[in-house]
Amino acid sequence: MLKKIRTQDVKLGMFLHKLDGSWFSHPFWKRKMLLDDPEQLADLHASKVEWVTIDVSRGADVAPAQPVPSRVVQMAEPRERVFGRAGPTIVRRAAPQPVDRPFDPLSKDKLPIRAEMVHAQRLARKSGRTMRKLYEDVRLGKAVKAAKLETMVDEISSSVQRNPHAFMAITRMKNSGEYLYQHALSVCALMIGLAQQMHLSPDDIRKAGLAGLLMDMGMAHVPQEVWDKDAPLTPEEWDVVKSHTTLAHEFLTLGGEMPAEVLDVCLNHHERLDGSGYPNGLAGEQIGMFARMAAICDSYDAMTSNRLHRSGEDPSRALLKIDEDGGALFDAEIFQAFQRAVGIYPIGSLVRLRSHRLAIVVEQNPDDLTLPKVRPFYSLSDRAFEKSEDIDLGNCFGADQIITRETPEGWDMSEWPAMSAKLLAVAS
Repeated sequence: MLKKIRTQDVKLGMFLHKLDGSWFSHPFWKRKMLLDDPEQLADLHASKVEWVTIDVSRGADVAPAQPVPSRVVQMAEPRERVFGRAGPTIVRRAAPQPVDRPFDPLSKDKLPIRAEMVHAQRLARKSGRTMRKLYEDVRLGKAVKAAKLETMVDEISSSVQRNPHAFMAITRMKNSGEYLYQHALSVCALMIGLAQQMHLSPDDIRKAGLAGLLMDMGMAHVPQEVWDKDAPLTPEEWDVVKSHTTLAHEFLTLGGEMPAEVLDVCLNHHERLDGSGYPNGLAGEQIGMFARMAAICDSYDAMTSNRLHRSGEDPSRALLKIDEDGGALFDAEIFQAFQRAVGIYPIGSLVRLRSHRLAIVVEQNPDDLTLPKVRPFYSLSDRAFEKSEDIDLGNCFGADQIITRETPEGWDMSEWPAMSAKLLAVAS
């Protein structure tokens, strides 16, 4: 049963079902939770939230608990006398059956990548549908409301916290026909992971995720034949594409609800430290922190994604390229945090092992980024594909190790995007 009460009447033990007001006005990652922490209660009382809805079936009520009435035991009809005695029929209750609790998409309990990939696949499909509808609404001129995106950002953030690599592994398998929507989800997850690695506040982590979702929203007003063109753009077409930054900024500003950091990312995520970016040629500290974060996340995902006109880079190679250009274009300190977030050998990287096999990276080792879990799939000695068990390089006592990064082109793997997606699906 749901009850709406004033925030100041909230007590410990109540189950919060909903908090009224703007998403950014309340202090919690999620609105539905059992309030059992005195510090959380104090934060809620100090917030701008005036009303909350509680679920008294899952927590305490506002009124003191009513005394439980005495239990009336109804006696059954006397049975036949047996050995001269009769008594009430004793009814034995069946043992309670175990209840399978549904998975909580806002849970932040750590999960191995195999388990989280299941939830990440479901979340990616659902979020993709939401983004497709959002772009359609923007094309029709409908305003974007931050509150309508809060659940999606929170669920992606929770997935990243349960396992920082599963959702990214799923969104790497992009369908080129839905690149814009899936790119938005990928950058959202990358921004959240990077913000967590930089130890930003929960509110800033949320803003970073929202910025990743919305920064390319202006592309909804760019003709699809332009941004999907399978040939070099003309100068006029390139000007149209570059206008997506100002279009997104202007459109979202009109809504009046977006945090300033999100608007700044929409406008400036293509600015570069050396002043070579657009739309305004900003340089150095003129570019805000969130926009500098987005520049790296956006570039990395664009480089590693398959498009109609080109195949994506291997993740490790993309990191090397960003690092080579990083001094002039990207914030070096933020890039170091980004590399820690995705790993030295990101999931999906192609590597060569000391055992003369090619392998794909399927899971990170948070204690040592140089020792991920890998899945060997090709024997260089036999020149043949093979099936083998995953190798946890951090727990194999030196039995095998990565010798070098490899590129699909170096091994004539023209079908590497499809092959890597299949290998990752098997590893999940």
